[in-house]
Amino acid sequence: MGWFRRRPRITDEIYGNLMTSFGRVVDRDPLVKLPAAALAERVAGEFAAMVEELDAKTYRGSTIYHLRLLAGAWIMAREGAVPRATAEVFEEAFAWRFEPVRKGSGALARRLSELANGTFERETLP
Repeated sequence: MGWFRRRPRITDEIYGNLMTSFGRVVDRDPLVKLPAAALAERVAGEFAAMVEELDAKTYRGSTIYHLRLLAGAWIMAREGAVPRATAEVFEEAFAWRFEPVRKGSGALARRLSELANGTFERETLP
């Protein structure tokens, strides 16, 4: 049986509520907070120029903060604490928020999701 899936309608209010609730949850648990911060730092390092540009157009640290919350959503989804769909919506919300600020910034969310889920091509050569 197929499930009908519609893309969620993201608004500023929904996005703000999502950030606030996940900010509290991610920061409360060090087993989520620390790995999420590591994933966010990794992606920010890979896209340093884009992160700097986004922060200059929003506020300092905003990009890594949102990446950290996205990473936390994926970690909690992998642990079964939240449905996988929650992390998927969070990924889409990140792109919705940052893509208008800087075209191509949705790549940050996609890369973080790849790392969090292990769905990337691994380099095995020395």
